[in-house]
Amino acid sequence: MATWNSYKNDPRVAEHRVLVAGVEHWPRRVVRAYRDGRPGRGSARAGGRPAGSGDRVPREQLQRSIAGLLDAEPAVTAAAVVEEFGVAMTTATAALAAVRGRRIADLFEEEPQLSPVQAAERLGYPLITHRRALAAARSEQRIREARPYVCSVAQALVGAGLAEPDEPEVVGLPSGALAAAIRLTPGQAAAVVVWDERFGWRTSGSQRHPFGKDTGARPQGEGIRYLTDQARPVPSAVLAALRG
Repeated sequence: MATWNSYKNDPRVAEHRVLVAGVEHWPRRVVRAYRDGRPGRGSARAGGRPAGSGDRVPREQLQRSIAGLLDAEPAVTAAAVVEEFGVAMTTATAALAAVRGRRIADLFEEEPQLSPVQAAERLGYPLITHRRALAAARSEQRIREARPYVCSVAQALVGAGLAEPDEPEVVGLPSGALAAAIRLTPGQAAAVVVWDERFGWRTSGSQRHPFGKDTGARPQGEGIRYLTDQARPVPSAVLAALRG
């Protein structure tokens, strides 16, 4: 079955290619006209992904692409993102809220006297988008507050030769709790050390799924060892516990 990667090279589509935030993009009218002109199943669909196309924009690039759309139209909808980039509605909705939330957090840093609603309005976001965008902004603010602490622990472990020199990413878990993972160097008893704002630091045997399933309960199992009983111990305490 043909895919979007082959469709986009069709002269009827290729000549309309533009770049949005460094990512290939095609106007909706062009994609719609090409889709409707194709024979067989999917040639007259009302919207969403072209049949069998997959995502037209890799998901890791989606937020950058959405940022370009928001620059042009702050009121852009998730449905428009779906049609523009061929991703699922749930993916588009979450990514759009995340980008709006990040921009609200940026504005808060510049003008802390603004209320959350004022910040959203200043950026031109419609009222219907405020709930998701403001929730994303609160999460982004919490991530930014936690990042220096997590990085300080990572630097201590790297300095001792116990961790890889990567910058750890602080993420929000499904429950809303913040967490981060630091990859350890080969030869350690564990593959990763994990920070969870609820439970502090622990080891994990999985680099691919270091956080495990977020049930809200304190994770237990093979490869897990809690390093301290504090949520934010000083870096030297984490280092000493890992060595011990």
